[in-house]
Amino acid sequence: MLEKYVAGENVASYCTKCKLNLDHTIVAMDGETIVKVTCKTCGSKHKFKDPAEAPKSRSPRAKSGNGTKMSAESLWEAGLAEAKGKARTYDMAAKYRIGDIVMHDRFGKGVVRKLYMNKCDMLFKDKERLMASSN
Repeated sequence: MLEKYVAGENVASYCTKCKLNLDHTIVAMDGETIVKVTCKTCGSKHKFKDPAEAPKSRSPRAKSGNGTKMSAESLWEAGLAEAKGKARTYDMAAKYRIGDIVMHDRFGKGVVRKLYMNKCDMLFKDKERLMASSN
C-alpha cells in the first residue's frame, strides 16, 4: 500500500546537510511525488531523498601499485635499528637531525625522519607525526 502525502505533512527523508535520515516537512509536491522538504533539525530546504536510498558510506579504494608498503610499526622498528645515538627527551626548542631517537612523554620512542623549518617529522610506533623543533 502506497501512502499519499500532502504538503505540510511530516515525512522521513535523508538530510543532505545533516547527512542523516531525519524528520522533514513536505514543502512542494508534483502530483503525488514529494519534490522538496525542509529539515526539522537544521532548517535546510532540499530535494526529497528517500531514506531507503540514502548514500552508502564509501570505503577507501585500494591503492594501485605493488602493495609492499610497510606499516608504521615496521618502519618504526627499522628506523630504530638504523638510528644513531641514545634516546633523548623531546623538547620543542631542541635541534634534531635525521635518525635521532627521541623519547616523547605521550607518544613514546620516536625517530626523526624529515626536517623542516622549525618542525620535523617523527615516526612513532603508531604513526608519523609533525613535531615542533628549532631547526
